[in-house]
Amino acid sequence: MPYTNSAHDQNADDNGRAEDEGAVRRMYETAPYPDLGADPKDGRAQFEPVLRHLGRRRELRFLDVGCGTGHLLVGTAKAYPDWLCHGLDLSAPSLAVAKELAERHNVKVSLARGSYLDPLPFETKTFDIISAQGTIHHTADPVAALTALRGALADDGLLSMHLYGLRLDQRKFDTKDILSIFEPDLFNHERRFRLYDQLMRFQDRWTLRRLASLSPLDVYITTRNWLHNLMRRGRRVSWSPPWTDRYSEPDSPWIDHFCHPCERAYEVPDIRELVTASGFEVVEMLGQGRDDPRWLPPEWKTHYDKLDPWDRYRLMELLNPYPLSFRMILRKTA
Repeated sequence: MPYTNSAHDQNADDNGRAEDEGAVRRMYETAPYPDLGADPKDGRAQFEPVLRHLGRRRELRFLDVGCGTGHLLVGTAKAYPDWLCHGLDLSAPSLAVAKELAERHNVKVSLARGSYLDPLPFETKTFDIISAQGTIHHTADPVAALTALRGALADDGLLSMHLYGLRLDQRKFDTKDILSIFEPDLFNHERRFRLYDQLMRFQDRWTLRRLASLSPLDVYITTRNWLHNLMRRGRRVSWSPPWTDRYSEPDSPWIDHFCHPCERAYEVPDIRELVTASGFEVVEMLGQGRDDPRWLPPEWKTHYDKLDPWDRYRLMELLNPYPLSFRMILRKTA
């Protein structure tokens, strides 16, 4: 069972679903997410891997579920102006930001408020690409949500999905639990942030000691990520800050990380159960579980190539000393 604080996971009924959806809507209406300012996200970098498998076509029907403030949706519409871009979200304030962002960047997108557990409120009923970035793990019922999206996906379409990885995010959930010992109300953002800030200031005293213990690979990864972000700033694209950033105020990304009322984090066996129960199969793993020969003894290569794909994903998860979140491309099973 993945990490979860979902009411529906505790009571799998209509009341549990209503409690989760109501709490998630309330949070994102209080703190529209990701609310990153005037620059959109890099839609081309996000969906180039999808197009490698789908093939390049004009006028693709694209749906971003849980689109929030529209930073990825607008970035995609800018990168692929021939696509018919749609965005769906629970939060009216988030969609208002998305509308303003689309107007600022002079792109056409179709926006609607609603849950993708319900029938989609668009004239277009099937889509060539569906994007579910950081949203399935927040929905009341992930299997029902993915199954519903399967019904909205064209038979030859692809779904791009991002999910929390338990191995990457365990310390985040530990921090969240620490805050909840002193302030269990997830919506008391100001008090929870004061506790967070006090904890971070205390832990900052150990920064030099932690830096001294960094391995050469740690230094390489940190430097690579810094240069990558510097290049993104130069291209005027934004990205969602990770929970490992040091936050100076209780902004929307911080609230999303440390105050969310419905979230889950997965390992490969949980992902397998979710994906197969929803009628999908993996086309490519892009994050946690992806093939990475650095972590595999050379003598294992022949045996590794003969493994079932899910065994390969799990082996990579177990061997990789630097955990990742899950990013994957899915298609319908026959």
